[in-house]
This record gives sequence, C-alpha cells and structure tokens, in this order.
Amino acid sequence: QNGHTHACENGPSLGFHESVPGAFGEEVHAPWADVNLSLLPEDVSTVEMAGLGCRFMTSFHALVHRADVSAGDWVAVHGCGGVGLSAIDVATAIGGNVVAVDLDDETLDLARRFGAVETVNVRETEDVPKTVKDVTNGGADVSVDALGVAETCQNSVASLARFGQHVQIGLTTKEEGGYVSLPTDEIVRKELEFIGSHGMQPTRYDEIFRMVERDRIHPGELVSREVSLEDLNDRLEAMTNFETRGIEVITEY
Repeated sequence: QNGHTHACENGPSLGFHESVPGAFGEEVHAPWADVNLSLLPEDVSTVEMAGLGCRFMTSFHALVHRADVSAGDWVAVHGCGGVGLSAIDVATAIGGNVVAVDLDDETLDLARRFGAVETVNVRETEDVPKTVKDVTNGGADVSVDALGVAETCQNSVASLARFGQHVQIGLTTKEEGGYVSLPTDEIVRKELEFIGSHGMQPTRYDEIFRMVERDRIHPGELVSREVSLEDLNDRLEAMTNFETRGIEVITEY
C-alpha cells in the first residue's frame, strides 16, 4: 500500500513461491499485474532484459535508492558474480570509483570491463580489508557484500572508511543461517551504517530503462550464456559451486 512492494510482508517471490510457481517456464502467472509488471522498451530484447531480474535490479536499488553514492566515492564490491557485476556497472554509471574483490582472475577481468578501476584477488592477499583501504587511501565510502557468506560480509564492513556504508545484498548460505558475527564496537566508533537491500519495486523499473536507453548501464552484457531447459539442473549446480560468470538465460524449451 505504501509503494514498497519488494518488501511486502505478504509478497511471495513471483515464479519461486509455491503460490506463484513457474520461474523457469515460458510463461508465468503474475498476480496484481498492474503493479508487478513493467512494459519493456521496444528496442530491447527479452534475453537482454532477463539480466534485470533479480540480480541487476537488486543492485540498482541497493546503490541508487538505499546507499548514498556520490561522484568520486570509492565503492568496494565483494563478490563479482551476477549481482556483483551488476553493482559495478551501476556504481560506475552514477560516478563511483569501484574496487572489485573476488578470488578469480577471469572474473576480475570482467569486473574491469564493467567499470572497476581497481581489483583485489583475495587469493593474493592475507588481509582483504587492509588491501582495499590501501587502494582507496583510507577505506571505501560504500561497500557491498554481493555474495552473502560470512567472510565477504565481514570483509565488506572492515573495508569501510569512517562514516562509511555497508550494503548487504547477498542473502546468507545455509552455513551462516542468517547470522554473521560483526565488529559492533567498530561500527559504533566509526559511525558506520549497515544497510539491507532486497529486490526493487517494478513501479520504478522505468529508472533502469531510461539509463539503458542512454547506454549508461548494460544489463544485457551480463548475459553470458543461453541454455535449454534440459540443462537447468546442471547449470543450477554450477551456480551453487560458483562455477558460472554473469547471468545464464533459458531460451530453449
């Protein structure tokens, strides 16, 4: 009722919840379509726009609506999968200087393609937060956990400059079970902010479409592979094992 449909207490995830199944189908039932659907611009393909949900729009909402990113701010992105690459693209578009943090060199090369000006390979440093602070001359103004494991969340918070903002996009794994230990005293002393961000209301998708039309952001470039429905189980397993890059889209049924 207040316009925040993405955070509705009774709002199931379309296509995933048992009451509204069909995420991998050619068509899916969309209740309350007047607020849950958006018309695509005429000059974009459905495959390109598949990159919007849920990774790209989640990152867009996090950095444009939830965090305070100003031109020239340092933005650290921990975890450069589909969500992380989306965050890099968005942060770059709104003027941020992005530090991409991941453990795979090919993924970090992709991060640079999407706008990262610095990269940190976690396999090549013993102290990720210190390395980020060295690169940014004191710490990130905004830091994003785009993965959702304890290590990336903790590194993100520890990478911040004084008065910085941590944005939690990634949901935790079964191992964390929704709980991550954090340096509460440091958060208090440095007046850090811990911000949660979940999805994005479809009624604001036009903001994304306008930036796509002006070639400011590039969700279509995140689509790394088109697959068939028969490949689904194998590709989901690959995602679980962090063996994919970008976003894969089902186009064959």
